[in-house]
Amino acid sequence: MSAAPVEQSPTKLCSACGTLTQTVKTFCHECGTAYGEPGGGRSASFVWGAFACAAVSLLFFPIVLGPLAIVLSVLAMKRKEPHAALALGFSVAGMVFGFILGALAFSS
Repeated sequence: MSAAPVEQSPTKLCSACGTLTQTVKTFCHECGTAYGEPGGGRSASFVWGAFACAAVSLLFFPIVLGPLAIVLSVLAMKRKEPHAALALGFSVAGMVFGFILGALAFSS
């Protein structure tokens, strides 16, 4: 009596983060990149969104844009995007200085 062969899912290598997995999914479970797309398949970067929100939060709406910039930079860190830690620092600094500038503007 012979045992039936066990089917294994295909092995895929993520072009963005290098994770090797056996999966039938179309996205990498580590970074969310679609398999088979050239250049890693990333269409948007959370890092640039974090930098933009942090820069704007210096002058406008630091109570909203500051936390949004922090969330975007944390998502970028989870996706292992380059400069994500720098974006996190810039996000926190932008929010804090935005609060300080707002307090100075409204106190006078």
